[in-house]
Amino acid sequence: MKNTLKNLLAGIFIGIGSAIPGVSGGTIAVILKVYEKIIWAVSHLFKEFKKAIVILLPVIIGLVIGIVPTIILMDKALEGFLFGVVCIFAGFIAGSLPKISKEIKGKKFITPNTITFVIALVVAVGLGIASVLSKSDVGAYINNPPIWLYFVLIPVGFIASIALVVPGISGGMVLILCGFYKPLIESTTTTLENLVHGDASHLGIQVGILGCFAIGVLVGFFVVSKLMSVLLEKYHDITFSGILGFVIGSVVALFINFEIWEYYTLWSNGGQGYLRKEIEIPLGISLLILAMVLSYLLTRYEDKHQPVEAQD
Repeated sequence: MKNTLKNLLAGIFIGIGSAIPGVSGGTIAVILKVYEKIIWAVSHLFKEFKKAIVILLPVIIGLVIGIVPTIILMDKALEGFLFGVVCIFAGFIAGSLPKISKEIKGKKFITPNTITFVIALVVAVGLGIASVLSKSDVGAYINNPPIWLYFVLIPVGFIASIALVVPGISGGMVLILCGFYKPLIESTTTTLENLVHGDASHLGIQVGILGCFAIGVLVGFFVVSKLMSVLLEKYHDITFSGILGFVIGSVVALFINFEIWEYYTLWSNGGQGYLRKEIEIPLGISLLILAMVLSYLLTRYEDKHQPVEAQD
């Protein structure tokens, strides 16, 4: 029961992280010490079904619980307090870096590890920069989608699932880069709002959009998880060097991506969110420091009071 509750809570936080641009669900899983457990469960789903499903089911339930309210909140946060929210998550990720680096502590940072670290760092930061440079208006099609859009959503979901599995790559960032983040957020919130008001007139379209995307995510999750299982087993140090690079890069990418760049543009044009930038910037920095210290203390507490768990 204790492990089930922990996996459920982990799933909730992974779901929250996956829904936020710049935050990696895989990174959250690494921080909470459930990453390798989840990868093991996925890769052994058919060989040891009972053990694997006991791990995966509460995580998947937690994912849904975490993603849905986060999407609704992000829809509002994107409008008026984006910098502050970004600072909070950047702080939590930065505070966890010492814990993640322990996986390769004491190991020689030999050339393959260094190269993997640098490539991963560049890719994570590059995704943020690329999302600023690329601007595609998928939202124009989302309310009245052509047939081709449904087929496109499946590979988009597959690509997003890579970010869900690989620590340091943000699923939200990948969707921003593809131009699908806001449209999918709006489609989800519209679906929920319509259901609350008893309006099912566009339910078929919205379920089709989200369903095709979910199919891609599901297929990609299992394929990429199996690949990561092999990499962790055969190339543990190199793989975690890459993970560390991705995580550090994701902190930078939090502050350089399309969504927050639009927020910066709003500021430069004299506009503001819920607060004036003169208030939001120092408040955001304060929240970053607070979150970083809290994250570091929590990870230290967990290391001192909880033994490393077995995979069951």
